[in-house]
Amino acid sequence: MDAARAMPVESQWDLLEEYGLNDSFSVVWIDTENVEEVAQRLRADPSSGIVCDLDTAFTLPDYDPQDILVWIGAHSPGWSVAVVLQGVLSFREEEASIGGRRVITHWHMAFSAKLADEGMLYHRDGEFLGPLGSAEEFHDHTHDLVVRDHDGFRELVEALLILAGRVTGRFLDRDWFATSRTLYRVPRDAWSR
Repeated sequence: MDAARAMPVESQWDLLEEYGLNDSFSVVWIDTENVEEVAQRLRADPSSGIVCDLDTAFTLPDYDPQDILVWIGAHSPGWSVAVVLQGVLSFREEEASIGGRRVITHWHMAFSAKLADEGMLYHRDGEFLGPLGSAEEFHDHTHDLVVRDHDGFRELVEALLILAGRVTGRFLDRDWFATSRTLYRVPRDAWSR
C-alpha cells in the first residue's frame, strides 16, 4: 500500500466525536516507540504513570485540575502519541524534537469551529519546519487533501488527521482508541522553568 495515498476506513471526525475527543483534541506524535522518552520530552512526572484505556483515563479522580493529563503510548511502528485529556500542554516543540526527533502537533478545537485556529505543525531536530502539509518531505502525502475555504471546518480537520495518519503510518481507528496507554501528569509549572 502506498502510504502517501492511503485513506482511513472510517471518518476521523466521527471517531473523535464517538470517543468524546471532538470538543478539544490536542495531540502530539513523536517518532520514537519509547514511551518513557516521550513522557520525559513532555516533562511528565515519571512516577505518575498509570496504564489504562481511554475510558478509564477519563474517569480517574484525584488530579489537581490545574495539572495537565497526557495519555501516552504506542501509535504505529516508529511512532508514539500523546493525547492531552486535561489542561493545555504548552511545551517547546523545538526542545522536544532535539536529537533528530520528528514532532507533529495538532490542536483541534471544535467548540470554536474556526478554520484559523486549526492546524498541524511540524518540528524536526530542534527546528520548526512549518505546517505539516507544507513540509517538502511530505508533499506527496497532500496531493489529494486540498481543502478550500468553502469546504468547512469538518473537512479541514478530516484532511489534517488523514495527513497525520499517512505520515505516521496509522489512522485513528477503533483499535487505536481501545489500546491501553499510560496516563501521566504534567505539573502545571513544568514548562515555566
